[in-house]
Amino acid sequence: MAKEKLKVGIIGTGMIAVSGHIPAWKNLEDDAEIVGAADILEDRAKLVAESEGIPYAYGDWVAMLEELDLDVVSVCTPNAYHKEQTIAALQSGAHVLCEKPVATCTADAAEMFDEADAQGKHLMIGQTARFSERSRAAKQICDSGRLGEIYYAETYFLRRRGIPTWGQFHMKEHSGGGPIYDLGVHAIDLLFWLMGSPPVRAVSGVAYTRLGNQDEGLATSLAESGAPIGVLTPLPYDYRDFDVEDMAAGFMRLDGGAAVAFKTSWAVNIPENTGKTLICGTEGGLVLDPLTLVTNMGSYQINTTPRVPADRKVAFSGHWLEVEHFVNVIRGDEELMVTRDQVLGVMRTLDALYQSAAEGREVWLD
Repeated sequence: MAKEKLKVGIIGTGMIAVSGHIPAWKNLEDDAEIVGAADILEDRAKLVAESEGIPYAYGDWVAMLEELDLDVVSVCTPNAYHKEQTIAALQSGAHVLCEKPVATCTADAAEMFDEADAQGKHLMIGQTARFSERSRAAKQICDSGRLGEIYYAETYFLRRRGIPTWGQFHMKEHSGGGPIYDLGVHAIDLLFWLMGSPPVRAVSGVAYTRLGNQDEGLATSLAESGAPIGVLTPLPYDYRDFDVEDMAAGFMRLDGGAAVAFKTSWAVNIPENTGKTLICGTEGGLVLDPLTLVTNMGSYQINTTPRVPADRKVAFSGHWLEVEHFVNVIRGDEELMVTRDQVLGVMRTLDALYQSAAEGREVWLD
């Protein structure tokens, strides 16, 4: 007997919905059907619905939840609205796939997961950096014990000039923070997951706004700001609205004595965009991109590059894999890969990073 298709609703029809969530759901045409799209910009919701073959478009997401009997909701709005929309969607009887970061503070994130538990529904946060063949291979290597005791790691993602000028990322009212929430949450989540999600004991951080609040008059592209496709209705950008950090760096002390160094930026004077994750252990090291296992063999030092299958040649392929996984979780065929404890651990770290930067001191976590 064929399984009934999951009825999916989209809240927020901006870039990440158009380029990530909607194509990923449409790829699973035998398992899911997008039946509604909602956005406070009703014309954009109608434009997306018409172009993507979605039956219903709404200018009010509450009305969509009330009128459509949805099985799943993708929350694709700015960070500050995740909590309200996720809780309402859960209360309407739907499972929720929410974009990262889960919320703008740990307390709000915990309430969202509490509501999911109360409603008996799944809440998954879109930490798509985990969903690549390279990340899966790196996780297998870390879990195998081949690195020995992991005692130091670092992760960073820096753009030369890649401020998202097409949305509300640069406004604290809507996004809660800057590149820490946009890029850093991916880097930290992936690293912590590879390391086995160790508890963080202390965080020291700095945050700067040095370039984003200036009119440099530079020619840049949407692709450089993380939006190679999917921006249908860019908002007017004014650098004077920029009130989040444009660069941040931090140092984390982990349970057991390991340490992590971190940095992220939308706008910094470096030759080109760059990112790396490095894990150091007593028996070996691991570098991502290209994935390289660093060990010894007898009297010789060796670097081993695993032959990893290529990811799908589609934009935002991580969303395709995370949506496939989420459907399997809902069907009862897989366990949720991005867990509550992992998400809250990352959020506590980000909270402490912002607090440390604001107060100019190391912050210790309980």
